[in-house]
Amino acid sequence: MLSTLKTIDRRLARLEDLLIMVMMATLALLLGLGVVLRYVFNNPLTWSEEIVVTLFVWMVMLGVPSALRSKMHIRIDILILRLSNSARRSVGYLSYAAGLIVFLASIYAGCSHTLGVWGSHTPMLGLSMGWTFVAMPIGFALTLFHGSIILLEEGPEKVFQNATETVIDSAQV
Repeated sequence: MLSTLKTIDRRLARLEDLLIMVMMATLALLLGLGVVLRYVFNNPLTWSEEIVVTLFVWMVMLGVPSALRSKMHIRIDILILRLSNSARRSVGYLSYAAGLIVFLASIYAGCSHTLGVWGSHTPMLGLSMGWTFVAMPIGFALTLFHGSIILLEEGPEKVFQNATETVIDSAQV
């Protein structure tokens, strides 16, 4: 069962990273094209802002699980680094429980908000505003999934571990 979940985790991670790259390239292209058309040809892309905002929101919300997987979340580690391994494990369980509460609340709030705005549409393209806001519950659900895999695979103290702690821990071994 765990090997199946790890396979799903890896495939989702690759898909998330690919989507972030494609969205970033599209965003850069649209912004660059918008600047050239507006200031060189005096003919702005009036609809591009709607796409750029949606892409940016999606990039941020897909960046959250990516940062968790890459151990790039910011965490004040001065206290954690001074704890014993068993104390780190206990604090890891507490932080995972707190993260679980935040992620579940965010998923719920994101779904509620998305359903509330689904009938609203963007002024230029007429796209549902729900396509922008559904990024929040999806991003936090992915973060919860990746965090759970880290919990099962590496232990609670590793879920929110950042890169600095990883380097310090490996130097101490």
